[in-house]
Amino acid sequence: MTYLTEEQLTKLHTHLVVPIAVGDILYNNLAVEDDTQYGLHEALSEIDPDSALLAIAVSAKHIALRFARDIPVAAALSIEAGKIIDDYGPDWLTNYSNGPLDEDRLFETLRHVPEDLESIADLLETLRFGIPDTNDPAARLCDILAIQARAHMEIADYILKEIEGDEGELFDLCNMVAPKKPAAEAANGDNIILFPIHRRQ
Repeated sequence: MTYLTEEQLTKLHTHLVVPIAVGDILYNNLAVEDDTQYGLHEALSEIDPDSALLAIAVSAKHIALRFARDIPVAAALSIEAGKIIDDYGPDWLTNYSNGPLDEDRLFETLRHVPEDLESIADLLETLRFGIPDTNDPAARLCDILAIQARAHMEIADYILKEIEGDEGELFDLCNMVAPKKPAAEAANGDNIILFPIHRRQ
């Protein structure tokens, strides 16, 4: 595990976009209106599972820190989110700047994406039911993040089964499909992401 610096965490927020929106909602106590919910769902659904996992983990860390003193599961969520950020963040940022990882290392990392998405979804849902006020913006954010985590878990699991089912041979992971644009880069045409292995039609 490699711990990220403050500068690296800032870059993750900037490149992934969703954590900035979540932090803004929480720290300014903004209502999560229908258009906001739609925007968050859309932003997360348009990126690949690895990027979504990181975006959800960074966002979940903000939520967990708010409730860590009052709701025990929030502490567990904070720990799990931090582990995911430290496990995936360095490679994601390296790839973002320097291009795709070695294929064997890429596959080894991908193998853990579905279980990590499931784990953080479970914790988000548990925390959601521990928040007394169902109209609290944090409760709505937990719902959105958990839904997206489970959706991406199914996608990642399907991709891995397809890869592993090819008579034990790895596909050329970085050329299976054209990589998607992260939300932060959609406007300027830069479309480098960590694991460009799936594009939903």
